[in-house]
Amino acid sequence: MKVYPLSFEESFIQPVLDNGVSKVVKFSFPKGKVLQKHKTTSDILVFVLQGKIRFVAHEEVELAQASMISLDKQVEHAIEALEDSVVVLVLTPSPAAHSVFKP
Repeated sequence: MKVYPLSFEESFIQPVLDNGVSKVVKFSFPKGKVLQKHKTTSDILVFVLQGKIRFVAHEEVELAQASMISLDKQVEHAIEALEDSVVVLVLTPSPAAHSVFKP
């Protein structure tokens, strides 16, 4: 068993774990920080642990602390921090599981 700290840190992106099935990444968004539109090859769950964000995909929603959103793979999306925020992203399957670069 391992405990993972999920508090706000200076480092914007911090990988938390990758067990081959899922990958977990923590984002520490200072207010105003934007993660530009992009896509991923995995389905995602986005958990807001602290703060408030704007999540833009097919539509635009504001997510506050203790909220979660899910999104299918290959859907373009972006995030903007409306407050200092801690966001945890879970990618399933882990991108390494279906990467063209895997061994």
